[in-house]
Amino acid sequence: MNWDDMQFLLAVAQAGSLKGAARQLGVDKTTVSRRLRAMERGLGQAVVEVNGTGLGLTTFGRSLHRHAEVMRDEMQAVNALTQAGSEVQLGTVRLTSVPLVINHILLPALIDMQATSRGLQLELISEARDLSLLRGEADVALRLARPTEGGQSVLARKLGELEYAAYASPRAMNGSWIGYEPRMQYLSHAEVIAKAAAIDGACPVLVNDAETLFQMVCAGHGRTLLPRIIGASDARLVEVPFAHGTLPKREVWLMVRKELRDLERIRLVVAWLDRVFSDLSS
Repeated sequence: MNWDDMQFLLAVAQAGSLKGAARQLGVDKTTVSRRLRAMERGLGQAVVEVNGTGLGLTTFGRSLHRHAEVMRDEMQAVNALTQAGSEVQLGTVRLTSVPLVINHILLPALIDMQATSRGLQLELISEARDLSLLRGEADVALRLARPTEGGQSVLARKLGELEYAAYASPRAMNGSWIGYEPRMQYLSHAEVIAKAAAIDGACPVLVNDAETLFQMVCAGHGRTLLPRIIGASDARLVEVPFAHGTLPKREVWLMVRKELRDLERIRLVVAWLDRVFSDLSS
């Protein structure tokens, strides 16, 4: 197995489709398909399969993917040695979380990460759904609940908590409550918003994403619950009284693929996340 073949495997694992992998590699989709089929014939086993979200890796493909990542790291190290006096390239880390966390907690803290992690390329993957670390869709994840996936293949620990409070724009402080559509009522804060809306009145528009909720509140459509660290930092919003019981909290959990934990680039990102959430709780 050579490095050229492994690049195609890495690209498909990252992009989740032939088209996306082709775009990354600067080739056409037919070339990606042909190289993958040739790889499978040579190995005698399938490495990719169609899944519910596109193209993913088989169990064997995921095992091979781990070796491909090691090869990539070694190639980057060799390239760094041959570029005397140039900045060492640490490689890429794919970090995923929900849009609200990435847009309002991680992005404001990027300057610190860039200052302490030169040579690192960070890909921030803003997704409402939970990307799979086991399938190689991400290397590191932040979840707003205790993780249930991964078993012994994924390391998980609690980073902290997000305290919620009620917010509105100054012109909508007594407005109706903006909440989530029914399928999202399993979220603790969504349930609390729904109870408040049943008493004070509900906005006629429901959403399925916290970032959309945030934008609606900023636009003056009503009140809602937001993480205090986010609502308090936006000059367009004011905290308003909440008379409907205890305000919720949500746990923040860090997840890392176990086989990547000792890589320098992963350690740097984890240390940065520790600093970010330590600052939030101080």
